[in-house]
Amino acid sequence: MVPGNFFSVLSSENREIYYDALMVLYDMFKFELNIRTDDYLASLVSVLEDKAFTPESDDETQETGLTTRDKARLILNRFIKTGWVDKEFLDGSFIEIITPRNYSIHVLKLLSKLADDTPDEYNSLVFATFSGLKQAMGENRANVYEAVLSARANTEQLNDSLRTLYHGIRGFMRGIIERNDVNLLLQDHFGEYKKMSDHYYHPIKTMDSVHRYRAPIQNLLADILADGDLMQSMRERAMSIKNYDEAQAGQEVISAIDYVMDAYQAVGGLVSEIDRKHSAYTKSSIEKIQYLMTADQTILGKLAKILKLYSGTDEDGRKRISSVMERYISAGRQEFLDDGSLYHKNIKSRRIDREPLGIKTDENFSDTADQLLKQLNMRYSAAMIGAFVKRLFPEGVSQIESKDIAIKCDTDFIMLILAVIRQNERGMPYRVMIKEGHVALNSCQIPNMAIFRKDG
Repeated sequence: MVPGNFFSVLSSENREIYYDALMVLYDMFKFELNIRTDDYLASLVSVLEDKAFTPESDDETQETGLTTRDKARLILNRFIKTGWVDKEFLDGSFIEIITPRNYSIHVLKLLSKLADDTPDEYNSLVFATFSGLKQAMGENRANVYEAVLSARANTEQLNDSLRTLYHGIRGFMRGIIERNDVNLLLQDHFGEYKKMSDHYYHPIKTMDSVHRYRAPIQNLLADILADGDLMQSMRERAMSIKNYDEAQAGQEVISAIDYVMDAYQAVGGLVSEIDRKHSAYTKSSIEKIQYLMTADQTILGKLAKILKLYSGTDEDGRKRISSVMERYISAGRQEFLDDGSLYHKNIKSRRIDREPLGIKTDENFSDTADQLLKQLNMRYSAAMIGAFVKRLFPEGVSQIESKDIAIKCDTDFIMLILAVIRQNERGMPYRVMIKEGHVALNSCQIPNMAIFRKDG
């Protein structure tokens, strides 16, 4: 779909002018349905007022003194040649209009976003997810399907924004290694990084909406999964809107709910990693600044600077530095011998295939060994926990209460504890809703709760 020379305008000598012209096009696209050619050229003239534009080698012009209007037409023709826009006539008239191609609209949006330093609103995404689900469940249950899809879209944007913030901090840490000028490091630390920290990191730590609404969002989604009639109505809604069959509709609904629940289960760890990376950057930046400000005052710092200059210059420069060092620096090689210097080198032995030794059995130890092997083979994996919960449900039943659970041994009690703790892990086929009070079963006391099958 994309022409081979599509991105050539962004690698040209005139790329800054082309970029400004593309942003003018994108601004007009956002507010005008049909972009008139004359209006666009007039807007370009104002952009080209004080800028030097050099025609490309294949531009069809022989003139040496081009007016700004001529330059604007050359830019528009360049966009047409490279597949950014098409020129056509407005329906029923002879008015020329510019039509951006479908793929170029996405690239224009991306370019505009790269130059936009407006901070992302993490907290608004979390609150929008909570309020949308809350309102749909309380007032308009017919729109729960749309609320779940909106929650997934908001959560994907939240996840991408947090990961972008994390890797943005990593970019600043790379800058610490690459920069060796104190002024540039101070500018990064108290300028660019402080701006990013105030706009992105600070709201996460002060407003705290991510942690405040995480549990309520998960509880709302658990209630949706536990309501079989509501799940059926959501599947029917998906079938009517997107022309799905029943299996596709059910898969979309379950996938959206699982994604949101899993994302909010992991968001705490992601924020913790951002905290750790923020602390590491702050510490490394201050240490590098302190080192650069004090290193030149010591002989070690001056020697390190000379050696760094030596490694970064050409052959002639190295000869000049070496001659200066030979005249003014008396250096020699020093070696010493200690008790760790005398040793025998390890000799690698060749591995030979031999008959394996037999295992001697002790009849008195057989019972204890069997018990030990049973304990070693015991694994409380997610698959075992899921299978255990499935066995609790009678045939055709999708919900059970605490009083219906049979605890026959200690293993059942441990598996039930793990089932409650790990209910939000990916792939678990159930959800648990804790109620008030406790229930006594077979000398065990468990919370009053309900367990629902995830498939409704």
